[in-house]
Amino acid sequence: MNNFNIEISSTAEKDLDSLEKKDCERILKKLKKIKKDPIRFIERLAGHTLYKLRCGDYRVIIRIDTSREMLQIVMVDHRKNVYKRLQKAVRD
Repeated sequence: MNNFNIEISSTAEKDLDSLEKKDCERILKKLKKIKKDPIRFIERLAGHTLYKLRCGDYRVIIRIDTSREMLQIVMVDHRKNVYKRLQKAVRD
């Protein structure tokens, strides 16, 4: 199995930029780590085609494109906010 490529959406890019440097680095390091076998590390979100990666108090929302071997980072936020934001994004 090849490594998955990582594509970061503009929303997720802004999310990462707003975090403290150490939190951002931890998340990017974990994303790099899961590229080899992402399915082992992520969990499907109930009622969605999206997945979540737990990274301390933060959650990374991911869309997987297996045909292109691509992990698309949709959103990154604190666990207390991320699901509300996701629901709002789905409604809009």
